Amino acid sequence: MNKEPPETETAFGSWEQRARLLRTIAHPIRLMILKSLCEGPRCVTDINALIAIAQPHLSHYIAALREARLIDRYVNGCLCCYYLLKPTLVDQLMRLISTEHLERERATVVRKAQRRRGKRGPNQAPASHSRG
Repeated sequence: MNKEPPETETAFGSWEQRARLLRTIAHPIRLMILKSLCEGPRCVTDINALIAIAQPHLSHYIAALREARLIDRYVNGCLCCYYLLKPTLVDQLMRLISTEHLERERATVVRKAQRRRGKRGPNQAPASHSRG
């Protein structure tokens, strides 16, 4: 008798956090920053050399990633260097979105659905099972 717990505000909250994280990274510049940091910590000047945008704009993108707690920084003299706080998450994400994914054919999905439904037509009610 293993029932799943009902959806609660706490569970919804965790999905909200995940959605917020995905919204944060859903920008080409932020993805490029994360990808560059997968190779190791980088100073802001090194990141800016890889991603040719105005430095104030780069700072804005970096701030969003810091706020999402995906990256953090340390100061080394006058240099500000960034590193990944969640390297396994970012690495897996980069591999996932960089991989070619096969698409299913519609006919295959329809066949499986029909087998599961017992080959009923779309407007037919399921056969009733009577106990007698």
